[in-house]
Amino acid sequence: MKLDHIENIEIIEGITPLPNYHSIWHLKEGIFMNYNNMKMIQDNYYEIAFPEMSLEKREIYKKASLSINGELNRADSMAMNLLHWYSINLINYANSCGLIKFLNKTGAQPERFVNDKPFIKELREFQREYTESIPELEPVKHFRNKASAHLAYTDPKNDNAGTLVESMSLIPSLENGKITIGSLQRGKGEAMSSFGNHKWNLVDNFDSLIPRYFKNDFG
Repeated sequence: MKLDHIENIEIIEGITPLPNYHSIWHLKEGIFMNYNNMKMIQDNYYEIAFPEMSLEKREIYKKASLSINGELNRADSMAMNLLHWYSINLINYANSCGLIKFLNKTGAQPERFVNDKPFIKELREFQREYTESIPELEPVKHFRNKASAHLAYTDPKNDNAGTLVESMSLIPSLENGKITIGSLQRGKGEAMSSFGNHKWNLVDNFDSLIPRYFKNDFG
């Protein structure tokens, strides 16, 4: 099972310790589900968000290159949950790739990771170097750390006031037909939220990772 086609990371029978890695497959399936569902929401955004809107008005809105709605609506809520799920699954998948690469290199069995703190630290550094070498993961990892793993304001760690406030009030935009995070630079006083420095959308992010992670699935 090849996990990263660019770095040739794969589960190799007889080399990679342990025979079963079902959780990695489950993560990948979840990533596909998020991608397909986000495309469905984007294609039907105004119908989901504003079901009572007239057809004429809906067609006018669809021609806008940038649309931001500050009111709560079902389309935004659905999309935000997909972004949360996608970011968690994708970073977990990337960390799993780093783990498999590490296991192939060291041949370590799970018992080695129980009490050997220096070895665990070595694994974490190995995974960090791997994920940081992939620029497509950077905005997703930021979103995962500041929103999906936990909302930054619920567990403040080296975040400015703007980031804390926005973590509790994230609003996506519809930019060129794609639900996007970070289109606006929001802040609290003079403190600007870090979300605006990490602009991304799920569909483009997934597409950019096809050559690395999903090559056999999409040709």
